[in-house]
Amino acid sequence: MIVRGENMEVYIELTYLVNFMLILLAVEMMAILLNKELSYRIVLKHSFYLSSVIFLLYFDYYGWLILFIWAIIFVFLYHKQVFLYYPVFIFVYFSLVYFCSSIIKDAFIYNGILITPIDAGAIGLLIVSMFTVLMQILFIIYLKRKVRINEYLYDLEIMYQNHKYLIKGFLDSGNEVYYQGFPLILINQDIIGKYQAIDVINLDDLRNDEIEVIKLDYLLVNHQKLQDIYAGMIANIQYDCLLNKVLMGGIL
Repeated sequence: MIVRGENMEVYIELTYLVNFMLILLAVEMMAILLNKELSYRIVLKHSFYLSSVIFLLYFDYYGWLILFIWAIIFVFLYHKQVFLYYPVFIFVYFSLVYFCSSIIKDAFIYNGILITPIDAGAIGLLIVSMFTVLMQILFIIYLKRKVRINEYLYDLEIMYQNHKYLIKGFLDSGNEVYYQGFPLILINQDIIGKYQAIDVINLDDLRNDEIEVIKLDYLLVNHQKLQDIYAGMIANIQYDCLLNKVLMGGIL
């Protein structure tokens, strides 16, 4: 293959393998950065689809084509979330490509693909391989952590002022907030737009926040309906709702 005005021997298999590893790493890092749960099987499948751009090695003067092809693949894979996933993937992928091209001897980027010559330095390839293995370990740990978190997530149905809301509730062992002796669940303020507070209490924690208290008509969780539940409206929490372990202890 003649590139950059030089004769260079390149194994297409090696080039495909290296770029598949980079795409795999980019997809995994994308999932971690966006805090999305993608199974390892889905990550491998999506990486295989995205690595089809290897055929761009045979086209000249179309460096932008890889972005167009990947945009189409991302629309097919992620649909309406393409504007969330695609920019992150592109940023991570090209960061990895430029990093690898700087540590692998005589490697360079062609049409968005990392070209690795046969006589590439063993040290550079070893570093890339070790980084790939390390990333696989971190991604597996990330997936296991997501699975553990999901074990504490419950589908909830709440009724407030004749309006029904279907949300996710996280069983928070650290939620020990009470209102007039009753355990209090905490709901993200963005879930219920307009509400009428019946009281205001202070959170006895490091934030020292004030939260407004409302009274729900009912809370449905695990096919059990709890009537007249007090809820605190709070901002800046990760989940829709933080359940109280005392309140949930009898039905979970």
